[in-house]
Amino acid sequence: MRGVDDERSWRVGELAAATGLTVRALHHFDEIGLVRPAARTAAGHRLYTPPDVRRLYRVLALRQLGVPLAEIGAALDGGVDDVEQAVRAQLGQVDEHLVRLRDLRRRLDALLRARAEAGQPTIDQLLSTMEAMMAASYFTPDQLARLRQRHREAGDDGFARWQARWAELAAQVRSHVEAGRDPADPAVQETAGQWAALMDRMTGGDRGILSAMYASLDGKGAEAATRGVVSGEVWEYMKRAFAVGYRV
Repeated sequence: MRGVDDERSWRVGELAAATGLTVRALHHFDEIGLVRPAARTAAGHRLYTPPDVRRLYRVLALRQLGVPLAEIGAALDGGVDDVEQAVRAQLGQVDEHLVRLRDLRRRLDALLRARAEAGQPTIDQLLSTMEAMMAASYFTPDQLARLRQRHREAGDDGFARWQARWAELAAQVRSHVEAGRDPADPAVQETAGQWAALMDRMTGGDRGILSAMYASLDGKGAEAATRGVVSGEVWEYMKRAFAVGYRV
């Protein structure tokens, strides 16, 4: 049976308001053929149908998984199996992280009990908690090893240059925020492209490491995760820019 929502359609402004995207972003998706409205009004205005909205949701969901827009269209057109595989992979990573966090919580709780009962925890308790803290990291041990190797390859000077460049880009993003620019604005997208290129250099092009890095910004808070290089406001704005960016 068809529901009420299956009978309706949305103008671009209505869909923008409902999703939190901008009209410009929806126009961009239309222009690159990613989400094209199935209908038009008599005056030529875009009308989005329920299938269009469902496709838009899939686009944004895959973007949150770190899939570039240039690859999302192919994934969606490839069928349900490709989308399901991407979602299942992300779900598996979330489940693994939750297991590590639950273990860390149990050990931290044990430390508090030891403190209350004996005055201070044992060395074994401290060591096991330190191990759990490392395991609860957003990065796997293999990813951490590859990051260290990348750091060694760049050297301290190279790493310092990366950090300085990141701070410069964060300042650029701040200027976009203060100017009230739409995240789909070409100037913003140019900054997003430069940001993506820097991340590619820093991670050696490893998408798994990049995904873990961005997850840490969300989980720990951008300022804590980047030691003050990126503010929470800048990171939230950049996520919006990435969501509509074609080149990153």
